[in-house]
Amino acid sequence: MGRSNRFPDLQSPIASTNNAAPLTKESQDVVSVERRDYSLDTCITWAVRIIVIFISVSCVFYREILQNTINSSWLFLQKSWIFNSVYFETWWATFCFAWIIPLYPFAIHFIPSFNKYKIDPSVTYVHQTVLGMLKEAVIYMAPLMFLDTVTVKKYHGVDPSIWKAKQQSVIQHTRALPSDPPELGRILFDLIASIMTFDVFFFIVHLFFHKNLWLFRNIHAHHHHHDVMHPHVTNKLTVVERIVLILSANFALKLFQSHPLTRMLFVPVFVWLLVENHTGYDLPFGLHRVIPFHLYGGSVKHYKHHIHGSKYYQPFFTYLDLLLESFINSKKMQWKYNGSKEKQ
Repeated sequence: MGRSNRFPDLQSPIASTNNAAPLTKESQDVVSVERRDYSLDTCITWAVRIIVIFISVSCVFYREILQNTINSSWLFLQKSWIFNSVYFETWWATFCFAWIIPLYPFAIHFIPSFNKYKIDPSVTYVHQTVLGMLKEAVIYMAPLMFLDTVTVKKYHGVDPSIWKAKQQSVIQHTRALPSDPPELGRILFDLIASIMTFDVFFFIVHLFFHKNLWLFRNIHAHHHHHDVMHPHVTNKLTVVERIVLILSANFALKLFQSHPLTRMLFVPVFVWLLVENHTGYDLPFGLHRVIPFHLYGGSVKHYKHHIHGSKYYQPFFTYLDLLLESFINSKKMQWKYNGSKEKQ
């Protein structure tokens, strides 16, 4: 199986399952494998940026209509037994992953015009059997549903006396929800802030996974054991790593006291970002192109991480990786200077 060169005894490139030649050092940093019109790509990127700006401005002008939609949606969700269930967020995350995969990377795989955006020719879509997907869903949901069963969900805006009453029971069935809906501005702030907070927290965890040989071999190596990059690698995690990832996202949401409705909206955005990282495509409408100044790493940086394994630990953005690289380079320069000084 292909493994990245995080450690000296774990060195071998990701090879293709369709008998393609293994990736060489020169091909690892190649972004496009076919001729592509970069001027057209730039136009597409700017078109997406304009659409995002237009939507953002529209949210300001139509905030009252949007707030009324939020209010009515919250009233509807409060009456839903599925939404009131302690298992809702686990079910919802599984459902989002199940429909985002075929909607995005699976569709792109069958459109020939997108082939030129493959980061490497080995990138493909690896099909899974129904039995395999069901097994993956059970492995994903089982530990999380256990935690849901024995944990009292505590959301901001709920009377603490309700939590105390629920703690009298070992097994939880429903979650206590706040009566008031969230404000539009707070939803947008919490979504952005939570994703950025998760990005920082998991960067630290991810770095430890790679720098500690025991942690890497026993927890994280499974995520890097694949022949080709494909979207299903997103969920190729050990139970421990999956729980750490979920708890990291939950910690970020709890830190900002995010509303249950915000948490519901967070899940598809979060899953989409994770899946996009593992598509293996350098698309002109990808977030790493849309967000300017190379602030977002996206699929290109994450692909290189799976190849090299010695850099690009930040899940989404790039500033912490740049700071880490600058720190390492400064230390190398200092050691080199001290070494040359000792020789004199």
